[in-house]
Amino acid sequence: MKQVLNCCRYIALVTALLFPALSVAAQILSVRSWSGSDTTRLVLELDGTTDFRVSEESSPGRVVVLMPKASTRIEGPRWPAQVGALDAMRLDTDGNTPRLVLDLKQDAEAKVFLLGPNGQYNHRLVIDLLPRVAGSAVIEVVPPAKPKLDPKVVESKPSRGLFKSSGRKIVVTIDPGHGGEDPGAIGSLGTREKMVTLAIARELAQYLNGQDGIKADLTRDSDFFIPLQKRRKIGRDEHRADIFVSIHADSAPSRQAHGASVFALSLKGANSATSRFAQQLAEQENKSDLIGGVAEDSDDISNVLAGMLVEGTLKHSLEMGRMILGEIQPLVGKLHSRNVEQAGFAVLKEPGMVSLLVETGFISNPDEEQRLSDAGYQRDLAVKIGTGIVNFCRRFPVPGTYFDQN
Repeated sequence: MKQVLNCCRYIALVTALLFPALSVAAQILSVRSWSGSDTTRLVLELDGTTDFRVSEESSPGRVVVLMPKASTRIEGPRWPAQVGALDAMRLDTDGNTPRLVLDLKQDAEAKVFLLGPNGQYNHRLVIDLLPRVAGSAVIEVVPPAKPKLDPKVVESKPSRGLFKSSGRKIVVTIDPGHGGEDPGAIGSLGTREKMVTLAIARELAQYLNGQDGIKADLTRDSDFFIPLQKRRKIGRDEHRADIFVSIHADSAPSRQAHGASVFALSLKGANSATSRFAQQLAEQENKSDLIGGVAEDSDDISNVLAGMLVEGTLKHSLEMGRMILGEIQPLVGKLHSRNVEQAGFAVLKEPGMVSLLVETGFISNPDEEQRLSDAGYQRDLAVKIGTGIVNFCRRFPVPGTYFDQN
């Protein structure tokens, strides 16, 4: 009996080695690619889930991903090439195990992960090519210690002291919503929200950079995806922004829904929006990471000091939101809400920045879709939003800045 058991174990071991039971056959249906300022993203659309492993064959200038039983009908010219850090890619099926081979223009670190079906997308294998830090040592960069904030800085009305003042321009981060794998809302004419928001954001940046005392930067300047958390970090760490404005175009089941609106963060959690509409919109916008593809942990405002900071900047945010609504109303004709709404928007959860999300209209409404697609209207709308921001800076000048001295 013992000999029989040993024989069975041996057969089971050999079978497992030769025919991995967990290997799932998947066909690569299509490949999409985007290139951002520091990231190249490749998305393989699959007809089902798959096993994968980054191979030890990978070397500087090449990434190899093993995909057991994978297949594809994609021919050579249809594979992405010359995109960001990618030189060329292919599926090599000559060996025992299919290998996805990526030839790179320069050495890069590959971050590979799977996403399940979501809305219009099937299973997806996502490959992010990131700049590799030179050298083998891990260098920890410790930011300069921030001065401790006195709780008294939080007041019942907007306070000038929340901004950083050092005789400089006010810095505004403009965030075009969605991008890359995440198209946002899609109108009946095929207009994609991600392109509308980018066009308006560019116009807004151009207008603000033409004003004295303001410097405007974009979180993205082309069609690529950025996780919600990273958008905030770009504003905070890269731009060192005082103001953060995220541009969007709304959608609704009813094609009759119309009008622009402005939103600020709700401090009382995800389920404490000022209206059901604001709550539903926050839930919709917060799904962006699921659609675009994120493999990093989300963060939250959990400590008391951060909460106090947000509470202080929130009062400024509401003031600036009211000024923007006052400027855009004559142009858009109707506001979806005449007040600044609040909800748990993930992209606005950053202490220390005055933050707003501007819904420029309903792209699901055919009339508003046409207007939002018009370059002249995009420019006019950006000017109105920008005027509201400038008026806010003048109304609540930061000590030592241009607006305080003029």
